[in-house]
Amino acid sequence: MIKIEKLNDKEFITINDLSETLGTSQNTIYRLCVKGDLKPYKFLGKNYWRVTDIKSYLIKKGMLITREVV
Repeated sequence: MIKIEKLNDKEFITINDLSETLGTSQNTIYRLCVKGDLKPYKFLGKNYWRVTDIKSYLIKKGMLITREVV
């Protein structure tokens, strides 16, 4: 089950937050990075993931539905 609360009001999240958000292991997240599905950004020796990239990935996989206001 996906928990999108950690994606609100942040530009980048850590591996721990991403793992909790996706409900998967850190190893699985790194596999997604190797496949090119997600891209980590390195700051001060730590990996972070851009929230907009995560949301785009979830939308592409059909795991997140957005509501666009017209």
